[in-house]
Amino acid sequence: MMDPCIFSGFPLDPADHLRGDEAWLAAQLACDSSRFLRYYHGRPLMDISDGLRPADGPCDVGENDWVFMGLDGDVAIFAVGLRVKPDLPDYEKFIDLRSIALQLGASGFSNIPSLLGRGKMLLEWNGRRDFCSCCGHKTRVERGGYVRKCINDDCGAEHFPRTDPVVIMLVTSGDQCLLGRGVGWPEGNYSALAGFMEPGETIEEATRREVLEESGIRVGDVRYVKSQPWPFPSSLMIGVRAEALSTEITIDPVELADARWFERAYLREVFESGGGSDFRIPPNIAIARHLLEEWLRMG
Repeated sequence: MMDPCIFSGFPLDPADHLRGDEAWLAAQLACDSSRFLRYYHGRPLMDISDGLRPADGPCDVGENDWVFMGLDGDVAIFAVGLRVKPDLPDYEKFIDLRSIALQLGASGFSNIPSLLGRGKMLLEWNGRRDFCSCCGHKTRVERGGYVRKCINDDCGAEHFPRTDPVVIMLVTSGDQCLLGRGVGWPEGNYSALAGFMEPGETIEEATRREVLEESGIRVGDVRYVKSQPWPFPSSLMIGVRAEALSTEITIDPVELADARWFERAYLREVFESGGGSDFRIPPNIAIARHLLEEWLRMG
């Protein structure tokens, strides 16, 4: 079994059957044992007194935005988006989620970024859905933050959290793989090609279109490998391996600064040594790293 990607492995019981019980939610919001993950401008509040862990103590929800995350045993967990930045003790700090994932992922605590990532996605989606996209009236929160419902009785539209699917593909041809360097990326920073799926596309169609658009390479067989939630702001990375039908590269200069074929033997040496002069290993939070490692293990 392959190792899970960072931001996967949600550690709570989502307790979907309780989301619509407004009396129960209200009781849990006022319960002393409930825990609250607090965010300010998308950054989770962390306790840095002994390592790095979420500061999930009591919280007066008040007028702040909140969502019900699930149950840890019998304890309700909420995510709260603070509208005003509070005064903090020295041992607490709002930290960017990427930084948290890089630190905790290296320590094996991948379930914490998953928990914090879902809270970030839900809070940010709710923050962008104050008004109905169908009629323009205000919306209200329902089902613990997983639905926004239009208050206009003539409309009554329900809006659900959005996830944007992205295909990310390791294109291979024999013992070499295709990697690209995005415009503005530092020298040596190469990764798997990726792009948003378009309406009506299958994963295979999106993979072939994106690879052809960005590199001029034609792709045949496409095989699913693994997926990863990506809370920046709210995507699902769909990792695949794709077999190239051609090898001559013609890059799209709007998307890529460079694209190259890398030999498996060279990349294996780079991974074993920890880095190369013309190739930096993608960070452990990136699904591209997992796709590369899975391919290297095969050869």
